[in-house]
Amino acid sequence: MLLLGISIVAILVLLEWRYDFDFSLGILYVFPVMIAGSVLTRPQIVVAAVFCAYTRGLFTADETQLEHTLRFVMATIAYTGCGLLIYQVTESRRVMLAHYARLRFEQSLRRNAQEQLRQLAESSPAAILTVGALGEILAANAAAEEIFAANGSGLTGRQVRDLVPMFDDALRLPEEISGIRTQAHTWARRADNSHFPAATWFSIYGKGEGRRLAAIVVDISDEVREREQAHYEDLVHQNRVFAGAVSHEIRNLCAAIAVVQQNLEKHTSLAGDDDFEAMRKLVSGLGHISTFDLRNQSRAQLAPVDLADLADELRVIIGQDWREAGGEVVWRIDPFFPLVQADRHGLLQIMLNLSQNALRAVEHSDRRQLIVEPRVEDAFAVVRISDTGHGVRNPSILFQAFRPGHDSGGSGLGLYVSRAMAKSFGGDLRYVLVEDGGCFEVVLRLATADVDDEVSVPS
Repeated sequence: MLLLGISIVAILVLLEWRYDFDFSLGILYVFPVMIAGSVLTRPQIVVAAVFCAYTRGLFTADETQLEHTLRFVMATIAYTGCGLLIYQVTESRRVMLAHYARLRFEQSLRRNAQEQLRQLAESSPAAILTVGALGEILAANAAAEEIFAANGSGLTGRQVRDLVPMFDDALRLPEEISGIRTQAHTWARRADNSHFPAATWFSIYGKGEGRRLAAIVVDISDEVREREQAHYEDLVHQNRVFAGAVSHEIRNLCAAIAVVQQNLEKHTSLAGDDDFEAMRKLVSGLGHISTFDLRNQSRAQLAPVDLADLADELRVIIGQDWREAGGEVVWRIDPFFPLVQADRHGLLQIMLNLSQNALRAVEHSDRRQLIVEPRVEDAFAVVRISDTGHGVRNPSILFQAFRPGHDSGGSGLGLYVSRAMAKSFGGDLRYVLVEDGGCFEVVLRLATADVDDEVSVPS
């Protein structure tokens, strides 16, 4: 454009110099200035206007100096005005095009984002709902149609109270309560009026008619069923452990009674007495009832357990309680520690029981610390769990069921059952005397070791 403007000026100068017209071509000099105005800046346009006005005056004769000066000034003003007008029009067009391009770009990004969100919502296995201020469902993804069994009838326009009453109650909260973002477990209802447990995450935003509730709903029927089944299996397993431990104690008592009977029979005239023989049969029968082989019943449930992985799970369970008590749990477990042979949930219960006992023990201590540190002894793993509490006053009664003088106020079955469970793994639970605090050791068989069941645990 700049070269075109210069070319026009050159042509005009050549025509006026070659033909010496009786009239002025000054009006034509405005065109190169207007062309230059589309590419030059404001100061450059002024310079171009001055140059064209001066060039035009070179071919004007029979004028006084005053007339020549006035024509030069007027031509400069005219050329500059036209050039600046074109500059402003061009600049406005350039700004408008840039704004239009930006709008197109933002629209493209918005469409891409909307498409991605739509794909995310439609491909999500969780139900996603948007609910209006009056409780009507404004939008629902395919998973919501499936979870609530809409059967093609659609959920849009239906009242959310018919499906998840809790959402309708949440929308009725005062608008002053803003920024609601929470999760909750509740019962939801399908289109056929059947109920199912649901985990929900929802937020409420907006005010008045623009109030909205956005929610994610997951059907946790399978999870609840599996959890309850696992709880039932754990209860059965713990009952078996407790029954086996009690049976062991009964067998010991029966054996002691049998010895007393033999002694009485040797030194007294009770031999052949009907009542004495009846008591012998009762003791024998009780001994048969107590022959519950815990080891054979539970060994089939054992599997290799990673102590480092189990410690991560235990850290989540007990960490908050220890932090609230102003204490800390020190984990000294190698990530590559060998696998042990145990029932994972049972071992977790043993560790949790020992942790809760330690937390009560350090309640009045200045330093509240629990240390978990395993080591390998031959074909066994020994997990030492020590605390900085007051220790145990009478260790001899620790593992007795319903022991008297139990400080925690419980039934005294915790350590008794924990030890029985450890024994059911082929290991043991023992108390170790230390100078400061309390210390328990859980002895477990290594999963990689071939150890005979009759081999005793290390003392």
